[in-house]
Amino acid sequence: MLHAEDPQHVVEYLSDIYRNLQQEESQHLLQPGYLEQQCHVNPKMRAILVDWLIDVHKKYKLRPETLYLAIGLIDRFLEKRITLRRHLQLVGVTALLIAAKFEELYPPQINDFVYVTDKAYTKEEVIRMEVSMLTALDFVICRPTAVHFLDRYQVVNGCTEAHRSLAQYLLELTLGNHEMVKYSPSHLAAAAILLSNKLLRKQPSSWSLACMKHTKMTEQMLKKCAQEMCDLLEAAESNPLQAVRNKFCQLKHHEVAKINFTQGDVAAAIPAMEERSRPPRTARRVSVSAPRRASIGNNDRIR
Repeated sequence: MLHAEDPQHVVEYLSDIYRNLQQEESQHLLQPGYLEQQCHVNPKMRAILVDWLIDVHKKYKLRPETLYLAIGLIDRFLEKRITLRRHLQLVGVTALLIAAKFEELYPPQINDFVYVTDKAYTKEEVIRMEVSMLTALDFVICRPTAVHFLDRYQVVNGCTEAHRSLAQYLLELTLGNHEMVKYSPSHLAAAAILLSNKLLRKQPSSWSLACMKHTKMTEQMLKKCAQEMCDLLEAAESNPLQAVRNKFCQLKHHEVAKINFTQGDVAAAIPAMEERSRPPRTARRVSVSAPRRASIGNNDRIR
């Protein structure tokens, strides 16, 4: 009702829009083990690529929708085409190029993407990969992503700006983990809201009736996904791939990656996530560290 008079929020169409988005996402879910068919690419290589793309995305100040769409394009392409290790970075920049053309008013040019690879590929190679990717995907670019649902769920949840940044941080931590593709985009977005509510000890309820109504998901349905997100958050400091943490250590994101969630904060969230007992984990203070360069293979370096 707060936005009923604002035409930008198209309140009268919202229920239909999100019903259609949920129907659309259910028809195009990735196979959870799709990387197993790849002979030359493994989950670690994909994680390194995603980490690098997050830095590139930040460098060019692109929209969040562009990043999520690009990673979705990478996964859909790898599900359909066997890819050589030396071409994986090329797949990444091409996916970001296509996503930027789709989402941005002023997308970076092909030469910009050639530059960020330290000229490991030529402009012609990027164009050929663009043709190959669009052909493999039948020129179907638009798919619902988690960030589309997150925007809506944050409004329903009544998130403050800092709370929004924490939910975005939790959601972005899932991008590099290929196992999280088993969850639908709307499921990931809802789990990020639930876990952020738990960590911030939102009262009187961490999962309101409004959230349940608009997500069509109960807290019980989100427990497993939220627990896996919680594990990613706890492991974030020790993860050698630091692009997401460095990004959310910035003041513009309210430095949510620096929040020192104590053992009590995490413990308060975990019992609601699972019934089995877990050994206690000590709290760690997150520190800002410089981005780390990591190679995809012996001779191929993500720059």
